[in-house]
Amino acid sequence: MSKVTTIFFSPSGTTKKVVNQIANNFEGETVICDLLYFNGEKEFSREDIVIVGMPVFAGRIPKTARDRLSKLTGDDTKAIAVVNYGNAHVTDALIELVDLLKESNFDVVAAASTISHHSIFDGVAVGRPDEADIEKINEFSQNAIERIENGSSIEAEVPGNRPYVDYKQLPFVVSCDDSKCVFCLECVSVCPERAIPDDDPADVDLDLCSRCTSCINICPENARGFTGEAFEAKKPAFESANAERKEPEFYY
Repeated sequence: MSKVTTIFFSPSGTTKKVVNQIANNFEGETVICDLLYFNGEKEFSREDIVIVGMPVFAGRIPKTARDRLSKLTGDDTKAIAVVNYGNAHVTDALIELVDLLKESNFDVVAAASTISHHSIFDGVAVGRPDEADIEKINEFSQNAIERIENGSSIEAEVPGNRPYVDYKQLPFVVSCDDSKCVFCLECVSVCPERAIPDDDPADVDLDLCSRCTSCINICPENARGFTGEAFEAKKPAFESANAERKEPEFYY
């Protein structure tokens, strides 16, 4: 089997988990390209295989993730495309990812939308991906491997619309309890938008912040989180509206 590279943008760690689960079905070690940190150009050969995972932010691939992924190019390189969402809506994210990969000369062999614990509203999709999800992801992975070996490309119509839905900026406030902050600066280093100043990491530039949750998830003191009237008002309604279990979907 050719060299496998996992490519992902995973501020909360859930998309990374799904991509790694797919990679575990391949033989040998994998190379990691974490777009939360990597922001450079990279070329892949015809012999490479890539597994590309993106979270869904309000029906789209995150803008920063899209910009960074667009710097990676293939040479008819086999690719598996995955978007991971919190049991709400995929909207145009999967078709956007497939389109972007094809534009960058990757040969998409299979695509999937998977479900994980919601990164903002923690009462949605708790415990996912669960054992049932993992079983389906493994089956999808084996099918994708077979398609790679057979030289197949994706044939199914991927759901979504062109033009894609407009990007939306969430109104929620990301704040830091400065009494807990120990100035480790982990949040500064992980923020893909450079929205946290290193001289005052308890501060956040909300005009730059994409609400990706990377700073919240990396904080060792649990000092960061969503606050404010808009968040508190939206939380119960969102969790109620998205309580019904959705299932992963696969396309070949």
